[in-house]
Amino acid sequence: MATFYRCITPTNWLCPCGKAARALRRHGVDHEQVRVAFRKRGRDEIQELTGQRHVPVLVIGGETIHDSKRIVEHLEHRAGVAVGAGGAQQARK
Repeated sequence: MATFYRCITPTNWLCPCGKAARALRRHGVDHEQVRVAFRKRGRDEIQELTGQRHVPVLVIGGETIHDSKRIVEHLEHRAGVAVGAGGAQQARK
């Protein structure tokens, strides 16, 4: 099971954490969601995982991935979806 660290924003539409959360749901990834402190100084666990205090962070399959764009790309790669020019998604053959 994956662990997804995200901000305390209550919706999936207002921040980069929501973008990553939507991708996790879209790809059917079983995960535990951990809401972190609003202030960066209260994110010691994130600091230990990544060397920085920003979220979102996904820990999956022994890998730690931070940044919503990288998380989405990783999930698409695992699902076999190639992203072409202009962001168009195509199934890999």
